[in-house]
Amino acid sequence: MAMSPKILKKFKLFVDGKGYLGIADEIQLPKVTVKTREVTSGFQAPIELDVGQLEKLEGSITLLEYNADMLKLMGDWSGATTPLTARGAIQAQGQPPQPVVVTLEGYFKEVDMGNWKDGEEAKLTMQYTVQKYKLEINNEVIYEIDLYNDVRKINGTDQMALLRAAIGA
Repeated sequence: MAMSPKILKKFKLFVDGKGYLGIADEIQLPKVTVKTREVTSGFQAPIELDVGQLEKLEGSITLLEYNADMLKLMGDWSGATTPLTARGAIQAQGQPPQPVVVTLEGYFKEVDMGNWKDGEEAKLTMQYTVQKYKLEINNEVIYEIDLYNDVRKINGTDQMALLRAAIGA
């Protein structure tokens, strides 16, 4: 019997403790990329080595309105990070839905109020940069990344622990 893919069927967005169900149109989650260095010396072909860092974590959210509460979060990097939580449900045909929870902490760095067109939504897109990222699927923690504390847990293993210990951190 062929398996069907798990499809995202619903999602809710919470930013700074406020819910945006029906207003949040789309969220672009951070892409997680291990920073590497290409080494060619002595090898038949280049190989890539993990240099102990990740590429910048960033994403965006799009709302179907110009939301004053969201707009006010732009650019204030003086205090605590802004929490952002996206909750979704993925479901394969004939299977029960599974929860997916993405918890982020960071700052909003760009506002795009798009184009105005009579009779259409006034879409608001905001870019954010991330300091903490946690991904849970079906109540299992897959990723837990904390840039300030140099933590990169993937599947329960902190890939930075030995490096932190080596420098006495």
